[in-house]
Amino acid sequence: MQNQRTRHHHQNGYSLLELVLVLAIVAVLVGLLLPKGFDALRNARIQQVEKTVDTLKTALTDYLSMVGGNGSLPRTEGTGIPTSGAALTGATDVAKGNAARLDTVLLATGKIERPLTLKMGTQSFSSTGTGNEITWSQASLGFVMTPDAAPQRNWSTVTRAEARTANPALAPSAALGANFRLDGVTNISANYVIAYLVIPACPAKDAYELALAMNGAQLAPVEGAVCDTGVVAYAAPANGVTDVYIYLTSI
Repeated sequence: MQNQRTRHHHQNGYSLLELVLVLAIVAVLVGLLLPKGFDALRNARIQQVEKTVDTLKTALTDYLSMVGGNGSLPRTEGTGIPTSGAALTGATDVAKGNAARLDTVLLATGKIERPLTLKMGTQSFSSTGTGNEITWSQASLGFVMTPDAAPQRNWSTVTRAEARTANPALAPSAALGANFRLDGVTNISANYVIAYLVIPACPAKDAYELALAMNGAQLAPVEGAVCDTGVVAYAAPANGVTDVYIYLTSI
């Protein structure tokens, strides 16, 4: 008789109370483990950025000391971008800045092995626009295009390395890589050219945690606000994202 009742119970399946208890336990476990999983993924992204920054710093040091160079950083943004060819040279600074990247220089001279790819920020690895890409000529120490033409490519929304003349008149959060207050107070002199890494459309939480990791607690920003101190700079996030600029070197 007892065996019959047991078989009958199993045939009827679980009771509503049992199902509720199981779902409650699952919900608690998800609530405990999911945030830790997100934190682990974010930490992995931050570590990747830190390793990329170290790689770029080493590559820039090697480039500045290489035979056949002039010991300077070629500008890739703003004014003074070195070019060769009448059409390319005559193009606007904006067009040349959109097309030129410092990591192109490092790739062309063998200082890095592959294009930059990060799991933080924009995941697009190709430019917008049509026409040929500009390339770096170490022989002429300038960007060239074959055949010579005004650049139509635009890399401005892609993770990349850039270099531009310092602008201490602007706060780091508004300077687009042209200024950093490395000690939290002092602006970079206008006589310098700054090399930096750009991570477009970086999630606000990632940007904050990256600044916390790379700047240290003494120069930590306020979460959700601008970051004007240390090697990481960015404007206040809008719609949950912000463009992040990371100092590499200046000369």
